[in-house]
Amino acid sequence: MSSICARLRICLITITPGRALLPAFCLVALALLLPSTARAVTPLNTLYAQHPRLFLHDSDLPAIKKTIATDPFVKQVYEGQLAIGEKLLNTPPDTYIIGGPEHTLLATSRDMEGRIFTLAGLYRITGQKRFADRAIQEMLSAASFPDWYPKHFLDTGEMTAALGVGYDWLYSVLTPEQRDTIEHAIATKGIDPWLERIQSGESEHHEHNNWNQVCNGGESIGALAIADVDPRRADAILDHARLAIGDIMGLFAPDGGFEEGPGYWNYATSYNVLFIDALDSALGTDFGMAQMPGFADTGDYHIQSTGPTDLFANFSDAGMGVYPSFQMFWFAHRYDKPDYATHEREIVESGKLDLREARESSRFGIFLLIWAARDATLTGGHPLPLVESFKRTDQAYMRSAWHDPNAWYVAFKGGDAHASHGHLDLGTFILDAEDQRWASDLGPDNYGLPGYFGRQRWSYYRMRTEGHNTLTIDAQNEDLDAKAPLSAVGSMGNTLYAIANLNQAYKGKLTSWSRGIALLNKQRVLVQDEIAPAQPVDVVWNFHTYADVKIAANGRSVELARNGKTLEARILSPSHARFSTVSAQPAPPNAPNPGVTNLVINLPHQGKTETIAVLFTQPGDNTRPILKPLSTWK
Repeated sequence: MSSICARLRICLITITPGRALLPAFCLVALALLLPSTARAVTPLNTLYAQHPRLFLHDSDLPAIKKTIATDPFVKQVYEGQLAIGEKLLNTPPDTYIIGGPEHTLLATSRDMEGRIFTLAGLYRITGQKRFADRAIQEMLSAASFPDWYPKHFLDTGEMTAALGVGYDWLYSVLTPEQRDTIEHAIATKGIDPWLERIQSGESEHHEHNNWNQVCNGGESIGALAIADVDPRRADAILDHARLAIGDIMGLFAPDGGFEEGPGYWNYATSYNVLFIDALDSALGTDFGMAQMPGFADTGDYHIQSTGPTDLFANFSDAGMGVYPSFQMFWFAHRYDKPDYATHEREIVESGKLDLREARESSRFGIFLLIWAARDATLTGGHPLPLVESFKRTDQAYMRSAWHDPNAWYVAFKGGDAHASHGHLDLGTFILDAEDQRWASDLGPDNYGLPGYFGRQRWSYYRMRTEGHNTLTIDAQNEDLDAKAPLSAVGSMGNTLYAIANLNQAYKGKLTSWSRGIALLNKQRVLVQDEIAPAQPVDVVWNFHTYADVKIAANGRSVELARNGKTLEARILSPSHARFSTVSAQPAPPNAPNPGVTNLVINLPHQGKTETIAVLFTQPGDNTRPILKPLSTWK
């Protein structure tokens, strides 16, 4: 009976002209249960009665306007949104276009999302109806689409969020006919396809990755927007979303790390925060979501995975480019963590970003404005530690200083080879120093490649082990079921270090493998591998760099040069090892890697226990550290 009740809650959809009818199963269940089952208490009992109810109440506007006038940073963000809005006034509405690498509607959904958020938000703040009129054109265009491409449900979830916010924020200026049109589109093109997926069990396929937060978060925003006229749909959406998002938020425990990498951290937490804030603003409660273990600290992961070069440590399917993460201001305000806001302000004020340009990554710019304005009164705070690790993801980050573009920085990855959006890159690392990135991750390839998320994934260079800064054994990939826990992370005097246990990476080929990385005296980095082959194997030490590479005549050292800066790499062990280079340019359909060199150390037919140690330092620094077994680093 309980399973019937659960499905019944999803099926109780208001029957109105033009709306979807109840499935046959639901009619039967309704007939069986309704006479003896009283309607349960629902989340909508505390629904904020009037519009706007989502994110930004009318009572919030005076404080935001005052902050725009008095805070230079908030004013800069506002002027950026205003510039985008002015351009959009003379831009025709988006049309239904299926395209992009995965042949979906996602690019259109995101573009519409940014347009509607910006234009509707500007109307709320300025009162200028020209912004509202242009936003309404965009919403009516979306409402006229044949569908919101539920085959790839991110598209539908984001479009539902866009129209939900637009409908709610512009409710007072929408005509009754426009309201009906947009309500109907949200209900039948946004919500109903998701309810069908929930009922069929298909939604479970993505409940353990970023799709969960995006789809359930976007659907909840749409449902809350029309909850007063369509409470049955809203109830069903919220009942499912609270459980589903609550489940995936368990992955932030215990310390806020995120296994899908910094790019998908940004995507997942954006909708996670929007979901929580939508509940708070529309219902007056988030049902304890914001207190889930680790969520208050997940901004640490975001900050630590951003190098002093303002580039991400782009493990997994993440790009290098950093862009504003509006949710960091929400985190700062909600958990009283001023450093979160300071970090984002520094990124924006670095001048590397143009807030006047509408881009996919800036589609949440109006929320950056709203939540930065809330944060403006925060003061104090403490910087994060110079070395920090994240238990669930087994990633470690260390740097010589904060707020210094020339600081030395290492991001080091253990983890689970089978993690969502992961690569076969256990043991890889990224190195920044002197405002340059020296050891790079190549990031994702084209998602539209055959089998990119299937059987062929591990055939592509950027996902294969050889495409990362780690060891390859016999030119093969690491084992797909391998896990590499961090066995030690900490400091010894002026040395910061992390050690990964990589014993599972090449089962049957290596009986043991540990990699330690140490930041020495804030100006050198030592990468030390200790391997014990189970049989003679060919070992290759890989290092991908965009720098110009000049190998010394003896092959024992290398000068790396980039943008007028230089770094030196030296082999400390073994004595017979030499540097060389191999191509990092795979054959099509792999993406090309222009400007990338793979600097390698080849150790063929390695049959005995060996230590491979490479020191990165500044030219002219002849200091040679004494190599110590990794077991003594602890």
